[in-house]
Amino acid sequence: MSASEMGNMASDWATAYDTFRNSNTELAFPSETLIRLFRGDYLTGQLPQVEGKRLVDVGFGNGNNTAFFCSLGMDVHGVEIHPDICRQAAARFGEAGLKASFETGTNRELPYPDEHFDFLVSWNVLHYEGSEEGVVAGLREYARVLKPGGRLILSTTGPEHKILLNSETLGGHRYRIGRPGDFRQGQVHFFFDAPNYIDFYFGAHFAELKIGRIHDDLFRETLDWWLVTGVKPGA
Repeated sequence: MSASEMGNMASDWATAYDTFRNSNTELAFPSETLIRLFRGDYLTGQLPQVEGKRLVDVGFGNGNNTAFFCSLGMDVHGVEIHPDICRQAAARFGEAGLKASFETGTNRELPYPDEHFDFLVSWNVLHYEGSEEGVVAGLREYARVLKPGGRLILSTTGPEHKILLNSETLGGHRYRIGRPGDFRQGQVHFFFDAPNYIDFYFGAHFAELKIGRIHDDLFRETLDWWLVTGVKPGA
């Protein structure tokens, strides 16, 4: 993705979050899947030890998941691609008495030192890279900022998701979004078509990989995401 394309995407998302907020359509609650993963024993068979651990929420959006992480007593940080998104989140969290730090960055350029986090959450973000090169660089960057033994928890678009409606297949896991009425129409996204591709790309940087799937048939539309977790080797 070129610098101009990244700038356009950042502006589009800043505008989108303003629209969601003004129309009362923004996400108000954390992902049920993330609640289960952090409050249940699904990741390893044991309850995760999270209190006091440092977590970064990559692509935090309006902060609905970020607020949940704060409620767990974690040291919470968030990254978004436009400074306005970060400023608005910081203001809302301050008003709510929630402590979190927000920085501008991307999948490929996270503004943190090496081996800084115990957890990295990337929730419906990685596919916006739109190319194999971008996805590989993003995964490399995720691993860089995680401590040895730190855990990645990620979701990314699956092959039956509604956003693929009217999309154009470009090859190499790339699709041009054609969904009518979606502000992302015309963007190129990178989707993993099958679990073996997830193994291939993620296995270069993460061990103990587990792959799941979230599939909701909501009558008129289908939501479909891959769910991936793994740890950075070297602990």
